Amino acid sequence: PAFFVRKGVKDHGPKKRIDGVASVAGRKVAILEDVTTTGGSAIQAVEEVRAAGAEVVLVLSMVDRLEGAAESFAAANVPFDALFTRNDFMQD
Repeated sequence: PAFFVRKGVKDHGPKKRIDGVASVAGRKVAILEDVTTTGGSAIQAVEEVRAAGAEVVLVLSMVDRLEGAAESFAAANVPFDALFTRNDFMQD
């Protein structure tokens, strides 16, 4: 099952921060990000799903821009990995 974490509750729709599943409580979950810079938005998502009773086992980013995300996740005790980094796309 998949879910997404909204930045805030909207005035319409289901009016939930975590949407897509009835509950994440008791589940082991991964947070997926397209691009990470500082990791701030993913850390907020981690905090939200932890508060809802889930265990975050990984934050996975498609691209880490190498601007502090890995350090932020380490400080928050969140496993982090990226498929690519900015360096994979930069030419020397």
